[in-house]
Amino acid sequence: MRHLILLALLPLAACATPGQRCERAATEDLRVIDLLIAETEANIARGYAITREVDTSPRLRVCYGQGWGHHSRTGVVFCNRNETVVRDRPVAIDLKVEEAKLKSLRAKRNETASRAARRIAACRQQYPVEG
Repeated sequence: MRHLILLALLPLAACATPGQRCERAATEDLRVIDLLIAETEANIARGYAITREVDTSPRLRVCYGQGWGHHSRTGVVFCNRNETVVRDRPVAIDLKVEEAKLKSLRAKRNETASRAARRIAACRQQYPVEG
């Protein structure tokens, strides 16, 4: 899901100014840590984690008029198509381990936030806002 969101935002990245791209790159690690913290907090609140399983299997289907040129077929034919199904599956977790992970992520977030602030300052110095 995160990958789809990033792909949806890709056209916006092309329109960003160099200063905006620099700041986005400077805060990338911080955004990832924030996502991991939110996911870990949700796991603790639920009492279990959720993993995504991707299953791809061939499916025999009825197809209508497929192909082009020399290999074209008209009418009704049978064809194989791969079908991908994504399922969410609950997974047991050790709450003590998750709480320790959350504590570690929060400590790492503080360190990463100060590093991101320094990088953002460098970006703003390198690409001053004109206006």
